[in-house]
Amino acid sequence: MLIFTSEMNKVIPIRAGVGNCYLIIHPDGYFLVDTGCPGYGEKIIKSITSRGLNIKELQFIFLTHTHYDHAGNTRFLKEVSGAPLIVHNSEAGLLKNGWHEVPYGTNPVFKIISMLGRKFSPSHARFESAEPDVLFNNHFSTIELGAPATIVHTSGHTLGSSTLIFGKHAFVGDCMVNVAGWIWPPFANDETELLKSWKLLAEMEVDLFYPAHGKRLKKTLFLEALSKKTG
Repeated sequence: MLIFTSEMNKVIPIRAGVGNCYLIIHPDGYFLVDTGCPGYGEKIIKSITSRGLNIKELQFIFLTHTHYDHAGNTRFLKEVSGAPLIVHNSEAGLLKNGWHEVPYGTNPVFKIISMLGRKFSPSHARFESAEPDVLFNNHFSTIELGAPATIVHTSGHTLGSSTLIFGKHAFVGDCMVNVAGWIWPPFANDETELLKSWKLLAEMEVDLFYPAHGKRLKKTLFLEALSKKTG
C-alpha cells in the first residue's frame, strides 16, 4: 500500500472494492474520506487499527457522495467508531434510503452501461442506510471537529458531489478519475455542472488530486485535461 507523506501529514489509500477510500492522518488526529463498496468495513478498520490508531478516536467520516462504492460501509463504520458523518444536504435522503441510482454515462460506451444498469440491475446500487450528522450546502470547515480541512460543493457527478481540501491535497471522489489516461469521469449526471466544478478546483491552491478511481494526479495534468475540455 502506498503512503503519501507531506509536512507531517499522511494520506493512506485503502482499496475497498472498485475504488479507494482515504485515511488522512495529521498531527492532531485522523479522519476518513468515503467508505468503499459494501463488505469492506472490517478491512477499513484493520487499516486504521494496524497503525496503532483507535477507531473510537476517528474525528469524522466524510462522504464525497452516496453511490454504493463510496457509502457502502458507512453505517457499519459509524456504529463502530462513533464518528460524526458529513455529507452534502442533497445526498442526505439518499443516504437514509440506502440507494442512489446509477449515474448517466459521459461517452457512448458508458451511456449504454448506465442504461443497462438502471434498467436491469437497480439493486446493485443499494447499501446499508445511515443517518448523517453534519449537512452542508456550499462550504463546510472541519476545524471544530479537530482537522483543518475545508469541504466544498463540486456538483456534476451527482447533485451533491463534494470535495475535501486538506492543505495542498484535494479528495475529489468521482469528480475526476485517473484511469488509462481518462481524467474526465465516465459517469456524470450533469456535465455542465461538472465542468463548472473543475473550473472551481482549478482556482484552488491544490497540488495533488486524489480520485476514488485511479492514482492521484498532479494539478498540471488536471489543468491539461481542463484545457482540452474547454477548447
